[in-house]
Amino acid sequence: MLIAREYLLTVLNTLYDTGTTTVTVKHPSEEIGELLRFELADAGTATVRFTQGANTYRDNRETVEFEYGKAAFEDLPDANSYVRGVVAGGLLPPENKADLDAFVSRYGYPDLEAGHDPIMIGLDANLLGFRIPDMLNIDPLTGQQNAAGRHATTGFALSKGVKKELDWHYKHYNTTDVTTAFGEEFKKLQNQPAGANREGFVGLYEFRQYASRRTADLVPSEAIEVETGDPAIIEAYRQYDDGNRKRVLLFSNDYEFIDNAQDRGIWAHHVSFPVDMPRRTTVSWRTLATALYILTIQFAVLKLPKLTLYGVWGGKTGKHWQDEKLRIECRSPVVEPKLQRAVSIVERFDQTP
Repeated sequence: MLIAREYLLTVLNTLYDTGTTTVTVKHPSEEIGELLRFELADAGTATVRFTQGANTYRDNRETVEFEYGKAAFEDLPDANSYVRGVVAGGLLPPENKADLDAFVSRYGYPDLEAGHDPIMIGLDANLLGFRIPDMLNIDPLTGQQNAAGRHATTGFALSKGVKKELDWHYKHYNTTDVTTAFGEEFKKLQNQPAGANREGFVGLYEFRQYASRRTADLVPSEAIEVETGDPAIIEAYRQYDDGNRKRVLLFSNDYEFIDNAQDRGIWAHHVSFPVDMPRRTTVSWRTLATALYILTIQFAVLKLPKLTLYGVWGGKTGKHWQDEKLRIECRSPVVEPKLQRAVSIVERFDQTP
């Protein structure tokens, strides 16, 4: 069964309705095992307990390398990526959330009717795939409004140079090592993105999703004759700022990138991620569903009670990536028909004119 991210709430509903309120999220590998568990409450909230913090996970990942070699080790996200995935899923905020909010409050929320310049979001490659506009609640379509009813931003200014950095591909052409290390489920990864490239694919399709909007501008860096890479991207944004009546709020996880952008007069701010997770947190079921999507893509396969989630599988296409779909295999004859019925209902409802 294939299921889109927006319908993953049906998975939680089905588990809850069949009596599973304590849900463990496990990697199939014995060395990695349980990443987190959550308790589903009937008020639409869940208490999440992080079974495996970043340091423990780092040690366990190194054990995988020692026992099974480089291919299995590199198929697992590193500890920093694991934490970023938790943030992208909405389970934790960026480490410097308060500073970022103050930055947005200072430069954002333009009064377009009073003639203020539109404010556009710019993202470095190292942040694409981690849903930063959603984490900061500044997406012009879904973000919060201030007391005056204005959105923080107007659209996106997306660098073609950043997109070029996302256009790289590394696939599993031989899944023997990862199957030996992690289990039979990983045979399904043949000819699918491997390791960090799965995270890169999420970034690429996030870029494309933003770029498809009417309020998005593409910022070319190819015409910057004397510079390449980050300097060209930054200079292109400077020229974009100077060349029209729009201003960019530029975000990156690279301190040097931010320093150089600020030196060019760009409104830029560093996004910091936590170094570890707390023992527990409380989130909505909907947030939890998003976190399951992000983590399943990162780890390729995750096991929940009664079902297995696949972030990649044989035959996964670009359309599946675009539609943010996972594959689900139910291990319970009770859960499977209930989940199929729930997904069918919500899909038909969304298709109703």
